[in-house]
Amino acid sequence: MIMAHEKGNRGGRWGHCRGLTALVCSLLVLIMTSIAEAEPLPGLFVDAEWLTQHLKDRDLRIVQVGGENYYSQNHIPGAVLVRLQELTVTVDKIPGMRPSRTALVGLFGRLGIGPKTQVVAYDSSGGMDAARLVWTLATLGHTGAAVLDGGMVLWYQGGRPVTHVAPRIPPASFKAKTDDRWEITGKAVLELSEKGDDAAGPILLDTRSDGEYLGKVLRGPRGHIPGARHMDWLDALADRNQPLLKDRTQIQRRLVDAGITDPQRPVVVYCQTAHRASHTWVLLRHLGYQDVRLYDGSIAEWDVRGWPLVSGAGLR
Repeated sequence: MIMAHEKGNRGGRWGHCRGLTALVCSLLVLIMTSIAEAEPLPGLFVDAEWLTQHLKDRDLRIVQVGGENYYSQNHIPGAVLVRLQELTVTVDKIPGMRPSRTALVGLFGRLGIGPKTQVVAYDSSGGMDAARLVWTLATLGHTGAAVLDGGMVLWYQGGRPVTHVAPRIPPASFKAKTDDRWEITGKAVLELSEKGDDAAGPILLDTRSDGEYLGKVLRGPRGHIPGARHMDWLDALADRNQPLLKDRTQIQRRLVDAGITDPQRPVVVYCQTAHRASHTWVLLRHLGYQDVRLYDGSIAEWDVRGWPLVSGAGLR
């Protein structure tokens, strides 16, 4: 009788533990499902409303590029900080170049970017610094990244949530796989320039200001790469103080003016140090252009090498 009683009592205790285990498991499931998995990015630009709805996505990493002077007071919740100096180095006297693969693998790993991590980058410089990060990731095989349209300026003006608390992000194993589809060397650009504007070949697009393109600036190299067409990267933005993209129709009209009409035709973009051009690189890919390459050396390298520039107007 005693043995039977003890056996029954043990069964009761284990039954009670199993009940607790089931309850704990249910609670864990509820907690884990409350942190949604990241949905696919809607494009290479995302708007503030989309990001607001996905701030807690588990596989989404928000990255602020630059702005370290205000990051400790206000940044988008969950955003990690990367300094622009971490994304560029001087190589052979050419400023603004992409760092080594080893340096970038370490940086992106520290930022918690793994193989399945989607990235939304933002800045307070109209999107060009965030675009530089998106391009850099793409050159290492990580194409799941986008720029926040309007950046910190529109986010803050819209009264959306901000915080001063830096997130604790565990490091990730960033898997780099070199993808040279998105870049082009200076020597290759020189060859394109010497061939002239072939109707079927790649288009060279200068994304600097009118004055720089026309050779009317007082400082720095004057003029543009021979054969290059022109579209100031700011032409895609609604306003310098409201750095939202114009609507697609307006942007397409501006591209047509620059002679860029075929999404299948290759385009090579450049500026002074490949930051403004990074924004145009992201924009063209966002619009469906298939073969867009960024000339990382840009005019900075062109000047160092002593390669020819021309002044005056082209397609612009």
